[in-house]
Amino acid sequence: MVRIVVPTVWTPQGRTDFEGSPGPLDEVVRDFVARHPEFGRRLLDADGAPLRYVNICIDDDLIPRHLRTAATVGPDAVVTILSPMAGG
Repeated sequence: MVRIVVPTVWTPQGRTDFEGSPGPLDEVVRDFVARHPEFGRRLLDADGAPLRYVNICIDDDLIPRHLRTAATVGPDAVVTILSPMAGG
């Protein structure tokens, strides 16, 4: 089972951990939004493509924006989504 962790500030109800499916990172993000549409505006653009300015880690590795289309999420991985920061 893939574990997806979102920023606390994104979840007024306090839930930050969700289950996801393994596969290509972009598909993992799209599948997560399909299951939890309240995160869609934070993770996908108007065409449904994952936003590149949101930082994403697989396990403890920050995945560079230019490598995300080739990144794969394994079945026991932790995907951590980090809020973008102004000026950072």
